[in-house]
Amino acid sequence: MKLKLIQVGVGGHGRGVARNFVSASLDFQFAGIVDKNPEVLREAGIELSIPEANCYTDHTLAFTELRADAVLIEAFSPAHYEIAKSAIEHGLHVLIEKPFVLQLAEAKELVSLAEAKDRKIMINQNYRFNTTVLTLKQALLNQPLGKPLFIESHFFCNHQGRPYQLAMENYILLEMTVHHVDMIRFLLETEITSVSGRTWNEPDSGYKGDPHVHAVYDTKRGIPVFYLSSLLAQGIADPWEGVWRIQCERGTIHLANLGEGYGVYTVDAEKVITKLPLVPNEFVGIHGVLAEFAQAIRENRVPRASGSDNLQTLAALFATADSSKLKQPIRIEDYFNN
Repeated sequence: MKLKLIQVGVGGHGRGVARNFVSASLDFQFAGIVDKNPEVLREAGIELSIPEANCYTDHTLAFTELRADAVLIEAFSPAHYEIAKSAIEHGLHVLIEKPFVLQLAEAKELVSLAEAKDRKIMINQNYRFNTTVLTLKQALLNQPLGKPLFIESHFFCNHQGRPYQLAMENYILLEMTVHHVDMIRFLLETEITSVSGRTWNEPDSGYKGDPHVHAVYDTKRGIPVFYLSSLLAQGIADPWEGVWRIQCERGTIHLANLGEGYGVYTVDAEKVITKLPLVPNEFVGIHGVLAEFAQAIRENRVPRASGSDNLQTLAALFATADSSKLKQPIRIEDYFNN
């Protein structure tokens, strides 16, 4: 039997998630939908074949009146905390679009509340379920060219944010770099210990927060990661997962396009390039997120990319911003010692 899901936020990206992923899910069916915009709500209800009685502009009322197992939050990120807290208090499991929330203290509070209420929180870090990322991780585990020594990663695009994103203090970190920092933790199966970061802006960029970031992430495994990203990069844009080079003892592993399309390649000491076959993955991207979320609920276990796990990703992002402001390295443990 499918679990019943309330989706909050069905405009723009949320509508695509509802149409392409939730509607196709083998594990979930809509209990109802929520959106503050009545016209957006009406159009989504018609497209998704959801009765008008199950379409709400007030999430608290929906959580009170609808019979459901879980909530998917696809509303804009400044509203994540309020909606997630209400959902947990109403006894619902919660899947939240990244970023988790905009303040680390809020994330900690929600994790504690969910534990007290015996509810699951999962963050939609969907890159963990992408075949390219899983293939890169498998190559790192197999170590075909010896141990990894250091990593260089970059992500460039020319991106015009939505009004709320343009007004965010840490937009590039919380809504773009969040994927790549989480990939570091996922790929290396380790934690980031400290950050030396710099963020900066340009005149008339349109962004309140800095749209460029450069950071060095030190990890418990002793493998440093050198990262550069920009939202104002003219020219060729990178794939969403970014471009990665892992320097190993006897060559390199790449997530890039080295001549046969974007994918995972090895380059040995003789400069022989080999493209690796993709790791089989039944549920890719958000399909995988939904499947994992449902399985965690049914098995009563902590989901992968849980709220608790995501605290480390969030802390690394805030440490990047703080490092830039203070012009000094920042230790991640300092965010958990207070």
